Amino acid sequence: MTVKGLKVGSFNSSDDVSGLVKVVPTSVAVGSGSGSANGNGTVTFSGASSVSLNDVFSSTYDSYFITSTLTGSTTNAYCQLRLRVSGSDASGSDYVWGFIATNSGGTSFTLAGSGATSSNITRPSTTDSIVSFTIGNPFLTKKTIWSGTTSYNDGATVTPAAAMGGAHSLTTSYTGFTLIAASGTITGTVSVYGYNQ
Repeated sequence: MTVKGLKVGSFNSSDDVSGLVKVVPTSVAVGSGSGSANGNGTVTFSGASSVSLNDVFSSTYDSYFITSTLTGSTTNAYCQLRLRVSGSDASGSDYVWGFIATNSGGTSFTLAGSGATSSNITRPSTTDSIVSFTIGNPFLTKKTIWSGTTSYNDGATVTPAAAMGGAHSLTTSYTGFTLIAASGTITGTVSVYGYNQ
């Protein structure tokens, strides 16, 4: 099969496509500030306490790749992930998550949460951060899991690089997700791709 790289939007059975297919959300909601998706599906948000992407998970794909570049308005505040369905976040104490990180000074550290109401995925602080992760089973009636990497400035003179992951213990079928500023607001972009397997 010929690999054509990334493809935006829908495709039909005659298309010879493999790899990642960009998904366009049906709508975007923000807790404050502004947020919208362009025709290619990239969501841009500014001054948002939270940004929600609706209807990006479906029966079309089992796994998805999510990537976001963002900054925060508050030093050392985390950006958190929640799953979402029917316009509402899953905010019960059903999340577990963890970080393994090393900063530019060679210091390693771990962070973890269990029985949490959201999953920490990056720490944008007031300078750019990037987080990219694969999320598996969000639409299936299985436990949803995710893992990926993030790089960010912690507000000092170091730039940690971290491996992160998490899980949601319920077997609900989810159709979207929300990025949440643990404190202050976040500004940036986020894109979702389906794994065309």
